[in-house]
Amino acid sequence: MTVDKDVKITKFQSPIPIVITLRNLIFGKTKPDIYTLITFYINLIIGSIFPIWNGISYFAILSKDLIWAQKGIPVQQIIENRGSALGFTPGDFISRLHTFHGIAIICWILVFIGVILLYRKRRLFLYFILGPVIFFLGMNVFYLSFKYFIEDTTMFDKIALLVMITSVVLHGYLMKNERHGGSISFFGEAE
Repeated sequence: MTVDKDVKITKFQSPIPIVITLRNLIFGKTKPDIYTLITFYINLIIGSIFPIWNGISYFAILSKDLIWAQKGIPVQQIIENRGSALGFTPGDFISRLHTFHGIAIICWILVFIGVILLYRKRRLFLYFILGPVIFFLGMNVFYLSFKYFIEDTTMFDKIALLVMITSVVLHGYLMKNERHGGSISFFGEAE
């Protein structure tokens, strides 16, 4: 096998430069401090669990007839029974649940954008994370009912949302302190 010496090698013959360029475009070229990284990873993990779960729920409700035909699991009947136990009229709960999961997916996409802004240490990250998370909680409590939030939202979900909100608010405060000449460190010292 011979190699033609006249062939010019360009950076586009390998996917690695494209991946690096895309990474730099999304995350920037500088790596943030340790506290920002910790907050980033915590919120990235939490912000990845919820859209996966909401996506699975959305498509399970959407394909309830297919699940019934293939597996014999009465998804619609199960959801309607739970809805009537929560005080919803028949058929209302399943449509509300479907709408809730669809809007929740959009909320979590916005949270992901906020997590990227957090990594880049942009002030807007607070709005992109807190806004959708508070809207998600509001839909949980007011659109699906407070009883649904208390009984059907798991303790893991409640704790994860509390951790997300608390870490974002705390990090927003630390970034404000850093902008005014202080340190982003929890202990007031430089890294």
